Amino acid sequence: MLLEEIEHTRINISKLTDAKHKSKLGQFFTPMTIAKFMASLFPNIESEECILLDAGAGIGSLSDAFLERCVTNELEFKKINIKAYEIDNILRPFLEETLNKYVKKLNFNYEIKSEDFIEAAVSSIQFNSFKEFTHAILNPPYLKINSLSRYRSLLRHVGIETVNLYSAFVALSVLLMRNGGQVVTIIPRSFCNGPYYKTFRKFILSKCAIRHIHLFESRNSAFKDDQVLQENVILYLEVDGIQADVTVSVSTDENFFDYSYVLYPFEAIVKKDDFESFIHIPSSRSKENEQNIFFAQYQLNDIGLYISTGPIVDYR
Repeated sequence: MLLEEIEHTRINISKLTDAKHKSKLGQFFTPMTIAKFMASLFPNIESEECILLDAGAGIGSLSDAFLERCVTNELEFKKINIKAYEIDNILRPFLEETLNKYVKKLNFNYEIKSEDFIEAAVSSIQFNSFKEFTHAILNPPYLKINSLSRYRSLLRHVGIETVNLYSAFVALSVLLMRNGGQVVTIIPRSFCNGPYYKTFRKFILSKCAIRHIHLFESRNSAFKDDQVLQENVILYLEVDGIQADVTVSVSTDENFFDYSYVLYPFEAIVKKDDFESFIHIPSSRSKENEQNIFFAQYQLNDIGLYISTGPIVDYR
């Protein structure tokens, strides 16, 4: 089976790729189980054509999982096109091999782009009025963006203010989607709160309906082969969708053996009058605990609490 073949390739490449090289690109390879789960989130909506974006495609694990669903008719399209972006010269031959296997199995075409996704996406958004994509599946790079960098300047040209490549990739993908476009991505949970990702949160909430959030209870499960200690979540977003209840699922790790889910009202995820637009992910596996979800109603000063960090001294 193709998925097992690409998983074998992923493990070998991950072991052989220099850690500094992966760190420089913010690169983490997607395990097969996670790729299959992410692809499973796309609903089988009747459509003539699928145009899928895979930005930061790596060796093609995510596109592979998506195409496997098409081969088994779990997703039915008369025509499928994939545009995959990958700047790593080492990975592109493997990506080509992965996608080429499906050319004779489906009415399928693909294009592999070696150019920088941020540069290409910004240019397309600025100069092309046509929204190209119907679907996107993403494991974006994780790397901070300097406030004075060219990336920050480019992103500001299309109204995106963010501090990391992963949020930049997701925001650009959303802007490239047609109305009703489906976006599935795995990203660090850190965007859910705090001031650094406030603008990104507001952007996502203004452009998309959140349909599904998956939470891993183990912090080191999603990319354990790369020894990443980072809480990750999987999001399924519908661009320009009408917000409704949100499916929140949970599993201990990437094997999904103890997978469970609960349907929550959106108000349990994002409080209506929360100026910070914090995204709360209920971790409970029980529907009975839904009514116990609590949102703080006050500032610390309101209840007589004050924060002191102590004096800042130069020898620390």
